Amino acid sequence: MNKTVKLLLDGKKIYAEENTTILEAARQNDIYIPTLCYHSRLEPLGHCRLCIVNVEGIDRPVTSCDNPVTDGMIVNTSTEQIIEMRRAIVELTLSTHPYKDCLTCVRTGTCELQDNAYELQSNLPGQLERDIPAEDEKANPYLVRDEEKCILCGRCIQVCRTGAGCFVYEMIGTGVNTRVVPYRDGREVSLEEAGCIYCGQCIDVCPVAALTEKDRNRGGREWDLKAAQGVCNKCSLGCYLERQVYGEEVIKVTVPAEGEKVSWLCKKGKYGHQNENGQNKLYDYMKLSRKKGSYVKTDRENALQEAAQSILALKDKYGAESLAVLASGQLSVEENYLLQKLARDVLGTANVDLGAEPAWINIYNGMMEVTGSEVGGPSPAELSRAESITVIGNGLEESHPVADMAIGRAGRFGEAVIVRVLAEKNVSSAWQEFNFNLKKGAEHTFIEALLKLIRGGSAEDITAKSDLNRAYLEKAAELISAPKSYLVIGPSFFENADSKGAGNLLELARESGLIEKGRSRMLLLSAFANAGGVLAAGGTTVMGPGFTDLQDKSGLNRNEVFAAVEKGTLKGIISFGPITAGLHEKGLQYLAAANFSLADSSEADLLFPAQDIESKEGLFVNAAGGACLNQAALKVNDGLSEDWRLIKDFACLMGAKWKYASLEEVRKEMEA
Repeated sequence: MNKTVKLLLDGKKIYAEENTTILEAARQNDIYIPTLCYHSRLEPLGHCRLCIVNVEGIDRPVTSCDNPVTDGMIVNTSTEQIIEMRRAIVELTLSTHPYKDCLTCVRTGTCELQDNAYELQSNLPGQLERDIPAEDEKANPYLVRDEEKCILCGRCIQVCRTGAGCFVYEMIGTGVNTRVVPYRDGREVSLEEAGCIYCGQCIDVCPVAALTEKDRNRGGREWDLKAAQGVCNKCSLGCYLERQVYGEEVIKVTVPAEGEKVSWLCKKGKYGHQNENGQNKLYDYMKLSRKKGSYVKTDRENALQEAAQSILALKDKYGAESLAVLASGQLSVEENYLLQKLARDVLGTANVDLGAEPAWINIYNGMMEVTGSEVGGPSPAELSRAESITVIGNGLEESHPVADMAIGRAGRFGEAVIVRVLAEKNVSSAWQEFNFNLKKGAEHTFIEALLKLIRGGSAEDITAKSDLNRAYLEKAAELISAPKSYLVIGPSFFENADSKGAGNLLELARESGLIEKGRSRMLLLSAFANAGGVLAAGGTTVMGPGFTDLQDKSGLNRNEVFAAVEKGTLKGIISFGPITAGLHEKGLQYLAAANFSLADSSEADLLFPAQDIESKEGLFVNAAGGACLNQAALKVNDGLSEDWRLIKDFACLMGAKWKYASLEEVRKEMEA
């Protein structure tokens, strides 16, 4: 526990933890100190010097953002001299900033430079001419750079290096012609050439409008935007986010400014609301015309009636075991609960797979037996503070970019050692990292060998029977057993992991101390979003709602369902989300699917328009075990309905007596 110190701040006695900065201590006690380069999610820069204060015993003003408090310190934050110096700093900044554009700037009202100029009652200086080249508006599809508005605060440079780890931006030039530009190999280049991954984090920390989302000017003023807290469902990490809406359109996506739900986003989370195939978006109920070989429109009532009758006819003819209910992890916990209830209670089939790999389920269940059901794994913030991270599985930079960023942060700035088992990501020279250079599938050999070594086996005996590097293996065993070590398992591992591989991984986690009662330092990243919510809601073949025992009533998972179609024993499927194409050719007789677009239709006999996450309300569970309520940012389009109502009405047409009038009633039943 940090020591508490006492100090005098503007004549007020306050207490703060040792190592707290003067600025943080002031804000904790409602004492205002202006800033421009400082951001609560970044390490202090001390560039702009707007946060200067007087400290007794020091003969010059000091920056409060990067100077810690000390016991007995006496600080004055707003003397006449300090205020005048701050005003001069703001006026100097305004001299190279096009303040005449304030009337039409999208950041008016939330611009930090504007706020400080007003607070300090700064005079508007004459504008200094700068040699700034025009930005190509078509340079990229995601963000706009307006260099004339850049105030050289350095936030974008820092967040790119410490957050995304891409080192895209550099400050070049001198005097008024100093610029922040994408830079690589000693020259100014495009964002793409500089290695930008378009995560948008630089936009989120920019204090002015030098960086904005593409087409941001289509929305209203910042104060016109309505914010809805939510969760990203582009991967199983389930990052918290905030959708900002103008009218009936999501204008931008960001993250909460502060608090425990602060997180970073990636390109998928930041720009996922932009429908790249807008012209292909499904807004109608569609029926497949076998004669025409294409879809024709139908209404909701007829679509539900026909689908219900067709599914029940298959049940009567072939039995309930000939039916399956599938989903792709895009549904909320409440919707997953209703969908599995439709399958088990209404249709009588145990063939339920709503989005989680069998190997992931086995390992997650095994982990919960040790840790308890409320523990899921470390968050990206915890990973970034690790001393060592072992990564099993490749492609995290594509499947789970935020987790990959956190691993990079731990290596670059936390001096962590990164152990990579597969070879598809190059070893970094910027931090301690080594790669076993194994081919896909050989990670199981690594796990088995590491487990034997931790149990006291001879490294020489183990490596003699494999291609593993002995020195690396010994180091990996030492690192994974350390108190601040973490294990990250990517989706590629679960693709080909059998029961033996899953068992070995769990044993490794137990014996190395990665999992214990009430705690897990193992992060299991599924290929399906909301996999934890699927498991909790009973959307798998191995557990019912609330992790209840199915008592040997387990059915077929999705891979087994597709195999059963080919065998001729599986005749009908209800699916929420994309599904394997060509099933009719293999013997499937009926497919009712809810999808986002015609491109995902997969030849469904009846195609229902699925609900966007932006209009959905419901709970989602992230890979760290945290539950987050996604608030509806948009209304459901006219003529359509929420997914939970679609499931309810479908069930009622097949004989259910469900009387849910609201999603809250579904939650109460789940809690009971």
